[in-house]
Amino acid sequence: MMRIRRSMLITPAHRPDRMAGAMKLAVDSFVFDLEDGVPPVRRDEARANLAKLMPTLDFGGRERVVRINAVGTADCVRDLDAVPLTHCDALLVPKVESAEQLRWLDTELTRRDAPVRLIATLETPRGVLNALSIADASPRLCAFFFGSGDYTMETGAEITPTALLWARSTIVAAAGAAACDAIDAPYLHGLRDPQGTHEDALRALELGFSGKVVFHPAQVDAVNGAFTPTEAQTARARRIVDAFEAVKASGEGTAIVDGEFVAIDLVPRMQRLLDIAAYAQGRTS
Repeated sequence: MMRIRRSMLITPAHRPDRMAGAMKLAVDSFVFDLEDGVPPVRRDEARANLAKLMPTLDFGGRERVVRINAVGTADCVRDLDAVPLTHCDALLVPKVESAEQLRWLDTELTRRDAPVRLIATLETPRGVLNALSIADASPRLCAFFFGSGDYTMETGAEITPTALLWARSTIVAAAGAAACDAIDAPYLHGLRDPQGTHEDALRALELGFSGKVVFHPAQVDAVNGAFTPTEAQTARARRIVDAFEAVKASGEGTAIVDGEFVAIDLVPRMQRLLDIAAYAQGRTS
């Protein structure tokens, strides 16, 4: 199943009120958190909430994700025992720094007969530097998530577009090599600043990210809007796809659209835009 991940909301699992309330928001992926968003003394409570509430919620076909604790910790094993894996689409894995971590998790999920995907968080310099080997570690990998907070804490960089450009570009390249999504870090300079959020999301889109994490309801529309094709972009994508359908029988590799030569390798990207536009329309109609 193709997933559209324009927006990904992280909600702490020790707050069942917020878990239920999140269903009202127009996000594409819901992440229930057992890691940093939960005080260590409340993690057992969060696991119990998750096991009880997650199977009862109506996600409307949208992605169901749980952020577990880091591989190699006792909390990670407790998390896997608690997560209702038959009601979960993916696990968000924090602090991934090596391919071995994902391979261990892949083996563990196979042992549990769980058809669950993996979203790997790259949030340390070592993790970003190992992005390509991590991308190749498991066929369960469906996305990367960039954690800018820990990354800048370890490097001493600022959380600015210039300082984050290399890390973001590296993660997008690794995601492209593995044919999976890249999800950008949340905009942290004002959670109630939709304009700043939208501009930051547009920068991420330009680099090749397919979505962004949101921490506050006020960020959702700004992020969804940035990662949804405009009417003009959708119309052009349709013209390109239709043009190649028309020349397919001739075996040609180029077509003329709007007076310009367009190569056939652009078609998958244009079809993806059409899929996102159709998905967004279905969510708002």
